[in-house]
Amino acid sequence: MKSKPNIDAFLEGGAATDRTAKPEAPRADPPREAATPPSEFRKQMVMQLPVALINDLKRRALEQSVSSGKRVTQQQLVEEALKKYLYS
Repeated sequence: MKSKPNIDAFLEGGAATDRTAKPEAPRADPPREAATPPSEFRKQMVMQLPVALINDLKRRALEQSVSSGKRVTQQQLVEEALKKYLYS
């Protein structure tokens, strides 16, 4: 249950809260992950694809996400496929 607000603090302009304030526990900063800058500049590209291909892409992304336990996006799959096609 919530406690009632301290009316003395309101009437005294907050000075009463200074007297009754609990000491703050030192906060441990959460560990920050090293943000890796993207190695390539990215630019948005919009294209139209057949509906069957889009549905297969969605299904494949979902299947890989479930099997790996990590999020797999449609963009990641398209990038992998294009890199294989263009660079190998």
